Amino acid sequence: MTALDADRNGEISAEEIKDAVAALKKLDKNKDDKLTAEELRPNFGGNRSGRGGSGIPDRSRAPVTQPLKPLPPVAKQIGGVSTHEILQLFGAKGRHGGTERELANYRRVFGFTDADRDGRHSKKEYIENGAYLTPQSRRGIFQASDSNNDGFVSEAEYVENRLITDEAKLIFSDMDANGNNRLTAKELLASGKLKDEKLANGVFKALDTNEDGELIIPEYLRVWGRWARH
Repeated sequence: MTALDADRNGEISAEEIKDAVAALKKLDKNKDDKLTAEELRPNFGGNRSGRGGSGIPDRSRAPVTQPLKPLPPVAKQIGGVSTHEILQLFGAKGRHGGTERELANYRRVFGFTDADRDGRHSKKEYIENGAYLTPQSRRGIFQASDSNNDGFVSEAEYVENRLITDEAKLIFSDMDANGNNRLTAKELLASGKLKDEKLANGVFKALDTNEDGELIIPEYLRVWGRWARH
């Protein structure tokens, strides 16, 4: 579903069905023209139960909702290069990206949760009554989206957050060479997105806020999101 649903609107359109072959080929990490169960495993977490396809808890990978330490002050430049320039080197467009179709779909998805149709998500609507992910994940997404800290997420804030985070996840997935949902400094450098090894190591260190030598999606997004909104 994740591979085929290119616009992330929760539906597979006729156009996306036509592109199914190309989309599935992107999952073939080792380029052997075959798809294994491991390659088909979702990139950004398991199902709602937190279990793999067998129904047994998957302890081989860190849960994407694991508690994170308080975020330290986020650097505005690394090695003399501004974080804005760093995101450009990664190929990120952030809030300025997205096609008209993508923007329309984000607004459509926003409307699903806006139960009272007042043009904003309340904590009750999104966190308490949300149907996807875990309450902890929804709380984190809500806090990241609420850029003016007024306790509500407007349609504009929601769309901006989706533009930033969906793009960031795709960039992460592209660098995650072995597809294990963890990113190492070696993988970041090998991706070729940052040619300067010293800069690449500095960026990785800034993203690795718990200093364990690898990045998981929530940890990576917390810093990336601050950079993208700066």
